[in-house]
Amino acid sequence: MHLLFGSGARASEIGTLNLDYFDEKQKTLAILGKGDRFRLINVWPKTTELISRYIPKYRPTPHPLFKHRLFINQRGKELTRHGIYRLCRKYLEKALPEKRLKDINPAHSFRHSCAVNMFSSGHPESDIKNHLGHESMKSTMIYLHLDLTRRRAVQKKFIEYPQSLLAQDPRIDELIDWENEEETLNWLD
Repeated sequence: MHLLFGSGARASEIGTLNLDYFDEKQKTLAILGKGDRFRLINVWPKTTELISRYIPKYRPTPHPLFKHRLFINQRGKELTRHGIYRLCRKYLEKALPEKRLKDINPAHSFRHSCAVNMFSSGHPESDIKNHLGHESMKSTMIYLHLDLTRRRAVQKKFIEYPQSLLAQDPRIDELIDWENEEETLNWLD
């Protein structure tokens, strides 16, 4: 789950990770995404530590056909996206009320959370797009829509607060009359 959140990878991408896709020294992970395209992502230090401990200590003995896979299920085969879904659901049920779980895909919610976390941390939309392995920016913006609404609300409060503190002055009003500035509005959008 830590890797799902940090990487923003799809459950199917996590299930098909090979051992040699993970570079512990460089703290990177190659992910084979849609369209058989690889992307290289940086892995958080904590995630690197968890994977490095998992491999020698907790990884089940794999069936010979799956010895190259990073994550192995209890039967010695590769962990499937359905298996990842069930694991995520199991632990999210312990953390969230049933009402919240009804409307989300447990595994995919980590992907959305990764995107919003990156956006909130100041990463440009293009970096988020590449990190998630999206082909088009339109797909990435669907993930960030809720946060963009929040961002606009924060911007509005930011503008209203100084206005409430300033004495009425036509020159200041002219400077902060951003609502009529098409160039400013385009930039904010």
